[in-house]
Amino acid sequence: MKKVAVLIYDHFCNFEFAVALEMLAMAGKKITVFAKTLDPVKSEEGLSLIADKTLDELEIEEYDALLLTGSADIRDAVEDEKTIKFVKEFDKKDIIIGAISIAPVLLLKAGMLRGKRFMAGVNKEDLLEEGFTHADMKYMVDWNDNLENPVPEGFLRDGNIITSVSYNFMKWAFSFGKAIGIEIHPRSFGMDL
Repeated sequence: MKKVAVLIYDHFCNFEFAVALEMLAMAGKKITVFAKTLDPVKSEEGLSLIADKTLDELEIEEYDALLLTGSADIRDAVEDEKTIKFVKEFDKKDIIIGAISIAPVLLLKAGMLRGKRFMAGVNKEDLLEEGFTHADMKYMVDWNDNLENPVPEGFLRDGNIITSVSYNFMKWAFSFGKAIGIEIHPRSFGMDL
């Protein structure tokens, strides 16, 4: 059975992917946590985590999904060539990718969102200042867009990529689980969807 790769980086947001991780555990779906090094990585909530493997140890054929959470400050990950190369390895139609909050910026940097609808917990203006273009974000629903006209489902799926903003973390997690063949009833998490 293939596994889910989980990427962590400095200041990763634990709550945004906690439901997805619990769902994977309930279903017996194995995960491998990756980071740039095997040094402890501290979440924005103060949780320290040591990855199972470094980015260099990826054997892509062992995985059918990638899970990316947001971060209080994702700049270092977005600007790191090894991290972007790792993310790009998952750019295959048969691999499901779940990215929440600001994590879709990693996919944007890797060129994986061209021509796709996606959500991100950041405004387009901020990304323009970082060197992204209007063409890069043509189909993006940014933070302000989502506050003014919320996406009813709470997430966007375009092909194999599922994106959302932080406060829709449960809906996004259920969509990710369903995409990889896991059916966990939302009531297990106190929701009635």
